[in-house]
Amino acid sequence: MESVLNEVARETKGRAIIGLVMTTDRELVRAFGIKKIPTIFVVRNAQITATFVGVVPKAQVEHALR
Repeated sequence: MESVLNEVARETKGRAIIGLVMTTDRELVRAFGIKKIPTIFVVRNAQITATFVGVVPKAQVEHALR
């Protein structure tokens, strides 16, 4: 999944920011209620607009960013 996110990050440079959070950061894991990895959040205007749990196709991530 990381390679897909890296590819999307390259393709959307300047239009989207892709960040990874390590699951060793227990405070963030609790704050976001992450139960399984990978968990992907799409955040727009400080609001979570989409959530994906598990491996998802690149097209699904791209669609959520539109």
